[in-house]
Amino acid sequence: MTGRGSPEDASARTGPVCLLTGATSGIGEVVAARLAAQGARVLLVGRSAERGAQTIERIHSMVPGADLRLYLSDLSRPAAVRHLATEVRASSDHLDVLINNAGAIFFVPTFTAEGNEATFALNVLAPFLLTELLLDRLELHHGRVVNVSSAAHRTAGLHLDDLDRARGYSAWGAYGQSKLALLMVTYEAARRHAGRGVTFNACHPGFIRSRFGDAGGTFSARGFRLAKRMFGLSAEHGADTPTYVATARELEGVTGRYFVQSRPHGSSRASRDREAAGRLWEICLDRTAAYRAPLP
Repeated sequence: MTGRGSPEDASARTGPVCLLTGATSGIGEVVAARLAAQGARVLLVGRSAERGAQTIERIHSMVPGADLRLYLSDLSRPAAVRHLATEVRASSDHLDVLINNAGAIFFVPTFTAEGNEATFALNVLAPFLLTELLLDRLELHHGRVVNVSSAAHRTAGLHLDDLDRARGYSAWGAYGQSKLALLMVTYEAARRHAGRGVTFNACHPGFIRSRFGDAGGTFSARGFRLAKRMFGLSAEHGADTPTYVATARELEGVTGRYFVQSRPHGSSRASRDREAAGRLWEICLDRTAAYRAPLP
């Protein structure tokens, strides 16, 4: 973990504390800058120390005196998610906002050391585990959890007996399923944690020009990069809805909703299947069981 800003400065601030994954480029960087401009203490999570330092430098150039801290984590690994939660808890006694923005698409089948398909591991298990490990910190200030899903969930089905796509891998199939699963986990969290004072919402940021999906040399990867250049919207546009859901006063107490263009929006029929969501929740609990022991 690399900090920016002195502990004395951090302790003197009274703004909200916001944790943001996928914060060192694209939508995440813009959201981080906007939160900092609103007086928040922003805890940024990324994978590269170099990109993280560059992001912090850019935000400081726009928001002099911004209170920023950088954490490095490979969120596809549950042990790394737990370590991140431990570091965050050590540096802040509460959280006001958690934005689970990190995500990826893998154009060839990829598996983590734990045996999880990488898309599901990063896009679903990581936000699920991080949220559960920090839930008590969020409770203290009636915090908000914002999960960045995607309209891609509409084209997907949830294969509870084959979440790792063993019966045939498709990059877009795995990605769409992961965003459907994340949306369902959001709704289920709102139900299961009702009464704890924490809100759980999801959003679709739009089709955005960013570093997302830039890795890979397959035909699909090249086509996706071309589509982004031709039709993708700016990261500034993509940051609008996550920032709104994280900060809008009129959303205090609003939970279990899906937002598009900063408005509540209906999600797919599959995403509203409560029985499937309950089974998915239990699978997530099972796959993260070794990493969910209470933290100090």
